[in-house]
Amino acid sequence: MTGAKWELLVLAYPASEGAIAQQRDSLLNETRIVMAAAEAERAPSPLTQQYVDLLKIALKSTGDAMATGAWRTAIYLLGDNFSYPRLASAWRSVMCGADSLPEPVRTAELERADELAQTWALPDAEGASPPGQYQRPFEYQSLLSTVQLASCVHLPEQETPGFPVHSVARFDVVPPVPADELRVPLTIGQVVHNRRPTNGTYIVPSRTLNRHTFVTGVTGSGKTNTVFHLLRQLAGYGIPFLVIEPAKTEYRTLLDDPSLGRHLQIFTLGDENTSPFRFNPFEFPAGIPVAVHLDLLRSVFNVSFGMWTPLPQVLENCLYRIYEDRGWDITSNRNRRLDEGADRTRAFPTLTDLVIKIDEVVGQLGYEREVTDNFRAALRTRLDSLRTGGKGRMLDVQASIPIDLLMRRPTVLELDGLGDDDDKAFVMGMVMIRLVEHLRESGPYDGLRHLLVIEEAHRLLAATGSPTQSESFQADVRGKAVDTFAHLISEIRAYGQGVIVVDQVPSKLAPDVVKNTNIKVAHRIVAGDDRAALASAMVMNEHQERALATLSPGCAAVFADGDDAPLLVQVPPAKQPAGTVSPERVIRHMQQSDHLAALRVLFRSSVECDDSCAAFPGACAAARRMVEDSAVQTTFARIVLSAMFDPAAVDRMFSELTSLVDPLRPPWIQPAPLLRSLASHASRRFMARRGAQAGWSYRTTDELAVALHGMLIADPDNAAQARAEFQKRAREALGGIQGPFPGCRQIWADTEHPCVCRFAVADLVARGDFDAAWRQASETDATTGGVGRSASWDVCKDAANHLIELPSNGWSPEQQTAALDVARRVAVCFGQQILAENPHMHPRTKRELVQQLLRQAGFDG
Repeated sequence: MTGAKWELLVLAYPASEGAIAQQRDSLLNETRIVMAAAEAERAPSPLTQQYVDLLKIALKSTGDAMATGAWRTAIYLLGDNFSYPRLASAWRSVMCGADSLPEPVRTAELERADELAQTWALPDAEGASPPGQYQRPFEYQSLLSTVQLASCVHLPEQETPGFPVHSVARFDVVPPVPADELRVPLTIGQVVHNRRPTNGTYIVPSRTLNRHTFVTGVTGSGKTNTVFHLLRQLAGYGIPFLVIEPAKTEYRTLLDDPSLGRHLQIFTLGDENTSPFRFNPFEFPAGIPVAVHLDLLRSVFNVSFGMWTPLPQVLENCLYRIYEDRGWDITSNRNRRLDEGADRTRAFPTLTDLVIKIDEVVGQLGYEREVTDNFRAALRTRLDSLRTGGKGRMLDVQASIPIDLLMRRPTVLELDGLGDDDDKAFVMGMVMIRLVEHLRESGPYDGLRHLLVIEEAHRLLAATGSPTQSESFQADVRGKAVDTFAHLISEIRAYGQGVIVVDQVPSKLAPDVVKNTNIKVAHRIVAGDDRAALASAMVMNEHQERALATLSPGCAAVFADGDDAPLLVQVPPAKQPAGTVSPERVIRHMQQSDHLAALRVLFRSSVECDDSCAAFPGACAAARRMVEDSAVQTTFARIVLSAMFDPAAVDRMFSELTSLVDPLRPPWIQPAPLLRSLASHASRRFMARRGAQAGWSYRTTDELAVALHGMLIADPDNAAQARAEFQKRAREALGGIQGPFPGCRQIWADTEHPCVCRFAVADLVARGDFDAAWRQASETDATTGGVGRSASWDVCKDAANHLIELPSNGWSPEQQTAALDVARRVAVCFGQQILAENPHMHPRTKRELVQQLLRQAGFDG
């Protein structure tokens, strides 16, 4: 019948017991009459005997019908001229056989068959006149027992075109109900039995969510709807949540919820035009040791960035160093640069600090130049990617949006504005450790007080597998980092924190995530390896595992604490119909937040910005790029050091800075706002560096930065006062210390001010610009004999020219003498510092060479 149009309808109505009894009596009477007539004739009659046998069969069938139930039955065979004959023949051949008694299956063609079938009516024509006393009740109906009727309606076990066959696995239908814990109940959905929802409801206590939940399923299976359903219930109980959404923007539709929407916070990470976010990865709460934060921070970098040995170790060294520069003692967890009651955010490093520190640390590793350049490029490329565009505005900041603000209210963090998967993993990991640190500081909690939803969790909690044979000699850095986050998720339940892990592909997740979550909600899963992973974690049999591949949207297998087998549950619709919330609406909603109004200062481009940056954001962005330029940094440092000796140097040397800036200035940026913004950024960057080197308190560092900025932007009427103020504050900050090197006392003994060039010289030595020239000069001096160091002294004078202003035409003799005096002191400072950097030279030899340089400079030995 394949390809033909046909229809078969089995129509049966139950017959009353009276009708069955009447039929039985008629058959009994007919049997007695026939048998009596046969005895009266006293002659064998095969025809009579056959008739009696058929009557007995009919009588037995009627007796069965009285026991099991009787049905008035009509079967309609419908088709066209082509299909009907074939259908009728097929039906007779299938239903007839040796036991088709007392009469075979017959088909009759009726003009009204189609009409009767469409109205579900039985043909009521009386039976034809019989030769004997017994007459059938209906001509086109059969009185069948339940057993006989079942053979007519036996459904196919294999699919045929137009007749699908679905296998239905048996799931439990009675979930456990721990009544003593249902003070805050959460419903997951209605229990499903045989593909139909029942009146039973799957309920869990909210406190079980802090043993965590895993929700999985292919796209469109209902994962997000399930999470929405739980979030709406939690919001009704006043329990806040935080959603990390790496892709799409579905959770912002919660704004339409009448009770939840007005409290919802939405941040668009990486998208500065909608609802920007601020997050310093290096910030940590007061109650958390800096060493613990460093360990967690290292795990985030390892899990999000692919690094080969020894890059993780180099990065770890840089992380420790930038915290030490900020004044932190890693062991005692104290900060020597923080004044009593000062703002702690000033004590945290930034991504810029880390990038700068990489150049310094990698250069000290002792590798060949090519290897050093590869290490530097690999680390800087990864970290610079976090400082560009909206990512940089979000992450390269001094202060973060307080974590307490995110934990008190329902919050959604959208990562759709971050295009790179590694960047998303980095941000997810940082948010995770910030939350963990906040919980540790808050202390244990009995019950559920906050819920974290991690969408696409494989980005952070990926299954890393075993290292290959070629990699076996290396540490599994990423695998260890994933284990760290898996352990953190297990730990935070003690603080009342619940986690919902959401992912499409269970096999992509670390096995501990699937195994150690208390509530598992499995929507439709097709892949065999994914179904096998879930089946082993949810105590499924083979039929239940196979059923996961055919679940309808919204239907899920659920397994939780107290279940001995999974149940099928239909989750009610909780997600809004297809549609999105526009960015403009998110902007309007977030602008109404009173909590964010007090944090507007966080959304400046940088902590180095002043009011002019807000007025000219283009100039601010250009200035931030320029202050990274090494030539600009060197020239700015030269101006500042010269001004410490002669404030008038600012006027003479500022043109050197503008000559560097003008080629870098975009044509659409005006020079005046650019230079003003550059002065702000460069002043704070410069003093932050000097403060780290000198160990100044942050208050002193900020005061010096303000003084330096004021000196640079002062109008002519106030310039002298501003320059004098800066010179006074800078010398006070240096505290009159002559320096730690052997020649420092001789260099500065006859001056009224302390050494002010030590740190500028240290930066020049660290850059290595004069390493090759110094080695060559040392070899030249060694071959010429005598005690003079003329070649080395020439290199020192050349280095001093890079650090300090030298006399030029038009200067008075007094100015020239003063400038040359400063230059020779700076030159000797350079000489003794570059000698101190040689680890292979004996200290006595270093002292002798310093004395020779002092004599070359005109200082008495």
